[in-house]
Amino acid sequence: MTRLIQAIFILGFAAFVACTPKSAKSFAKAEVQYKQAEYQHAIENYQQSLSEGGDVAQCNYYIAESYRRSNRIQEAEPFYKKAIEAGIKDEEAHFFYANALKSVGNYEGAATQYKQYIKTGSNFDYINRAKKELENLKALQEVVEKETYYKVENIGQINSPEAEYAPYIYKNQLYFTSSRDAEKMHAATGTGFTNIHEYVFDGVEKFSGQSVPLSNAINTDGAHEASCILTKDGKTMIFARGNSGAKKGPQDVDLFKTTLQSDGKWSEPVMLAINDPAAWDACPALSLDEKTLYFASNREAEGALGNVDIYKATLDEKGEWSNPVNIGAPINTRGNDMYPSFNKDGKFYFASDGHPSLGSLDIFYVDPKESKIVNMGKPINTSYDDFGLVWKDSLEGYFASNRIDNGAKGDDDIYFVRNTFWDRRAKYYVDGTSFAKSKKNPKAILPNSIIYLLSCKGDTLKSIVSDTEGKFEFELKPDTCYYLAAHSDKYFAMPKSEWTPVKIATVPIKDLDIGDNSIKKKAEVMLVKKERIVIVRNILYDYDKWDIRPDAAVELDTMVMLMNANPEIQIELGSHTDERGSAEYNRVLAQKRAQAAVDYIIAHGISKDRIIAKGYGEDEPAIRNAKTEADHQTNRRTTFKVLNHFSDELEIKSGE
Repeated sequence: MTRLIQAIFILGFAAFVACTPKSAKSFAKAEVQYKQAEYQHAIENYQQSLSEGGDVAQCNYYIAESYRRSNRIQEAEPFYKKAIEAGIKDEEAHFFYANALKSVGNYEGAATQYKQYIKTGSNFDYINRAKKELENLKALQEVVEKETYYKVENIGQINSPEAEYAPYIYKNQLYFTSSRDAEKMHAATGTGFTNIHEYVFDGVEKFSGQSVPLSNAINTDGAHEASCILTKDGKTMIFARGNSGAKKGPQDVDLFKTTLQSDGKWSEPVMLAINDPAAWDACPALSLDEKTLYFASNREAEGALGNVDIYKATLDEKGEWSNPVNIGAPINTRGNDMYPSFNKDGKFYFASDGHPSLGSLDIFYVDPKESKIVNMGKPINTSYDDFGLVWKDSLEGYFASNRIDNGAKGDDDIYFVRNTFWDRRAKYYVDGTSFAKSKKNPKAILPNSIIYLLSCKGDTLKSIVSDTEGKFEFELKPDTCYYLAAHSDKYFAMPKSEWTPVKIATVPIKDLDIGDNSIKKKAEVMLVKKERIVIVRNILYDYDKWDIRPDAAVELDTMVMLMNANPEIQIELGSHTDERGSAEYNRVLAQKRAQAAVDYIIAHGISKDRIIAKGYGEDEPAIRNAKTEADHQTNRRTTFKVLNHFSDELEIKSGE
């Protein structure tokens, strides 16, 4: 042999020696299990092969693929990474690694791997999906920043370290799927076979109750039963059954129907005709009128868009389901679209990893008003699988997730969700202060006065005493008319025209903070001291006339109401002129004006024994030797003198 041939022989022999018979045996065993979809067993043997010196790239890649194919893509991520770093030649490794990176929230890394696959990949479908995922990642920022009002809580009373998913609420019972208490393990996932359980809330504590598996007519030994729904009358159940693992290779999943018999037991389930024997058919949901059945399937049928699509079948007059049809875009994508459901308002919900999502499956809904697909955002959606949302009512619902935070128990857990947008409560208050008005102080705090809350009709609703700072508060109904009035010794009881009107508009719920809100409106209540002379502005007359003008009548009406509100007072109504003209002329004119005002007040129900007219003319000017028109106007005043009370002077500027 030449030295070159000798060198090649030596290198080849070294590689053969490196792949020890022991590691090769484990690898071969793993390959058989992988092809038979016994993924958990395959993982164990690939790892065994690695520990025995097996091919690093191949072993890590098929460990990753086993995790991905058994719906554990987050666990696949580090193994894809090791396989690529070790030089794996399978071009699709970059595409699946990108999906795995996205599933753990590494969006930047995912974008890099998608771009790499678009450059080097040859699978037309995966290239298009990679391009779509890059578009989705660009749109993801809006989803991440979206403000939502959902509160999510792990239901610890229901969940276990095993899988719990596919919740369905019927009256006060929660149906769900679980692998708890399984006696046999499924070779593909390494978890137990699932059964359908019924959880009855007892109302003692939040979420407390009892979980019981359904009868053996539904739950069978060594097979998966999952994702049940019931008709509104509770007499028919549709659920999925399959993947028994009894035969080699992946098994199908089909939809079954069972009915509640007169003895309260479920009948022997029968397979629905809509199933595809070679496909996975699951995730049933009924329309609100129960005439359309929606479900998810990976069947190879006309119109199929992705790996798993949502289909529908309609109920005919004979009570039989029609041939299923793919509901198509925009709901179905090149990815997985499943777990359809409706809320009571007819809004359509589903889970998808083909629309812009935070990672794996996210929950979406179709807004019927805009025909727009909306990602429900955080905290419902995470980089993990979030799916199977059902609503109990307009505010509360349940869904499943395999997230690792929020109190996760392990594997898939069931979560409670509440829309806290409507958890916004508002109480409305008038935040008031009582003031007193006198000549010495036009606005002084009036403590310890009785404040009345009055209806629009003037009926007293509540009363309260203001504090030492004149403060008081009443709770009000929004959009309702109220008045505030006050009473205190040595102060006039004010007429209705002087009451303080209060009305608070309802604050739109979107403008409230979550929780309790106090909406307050400030208001002031004014009392006038019972002093001897009150100056009333705006009782005006035309030049050289004493007729009561309409604007003067408004002010006189207020005086009538004030006298009605204070029936014990007697007054003198005085009229004053400016200093222009002769004193005698002004005195006569003033007397006529004062008498006209008194006659108006008497004509409106006030006893003539309680009021007299006095024309002062220019005898008592407020400003002597007035020069400006403003000064003359100040002198042309009407006084309201209380004859049986105090002797100080007070000025009221009513509308000046």
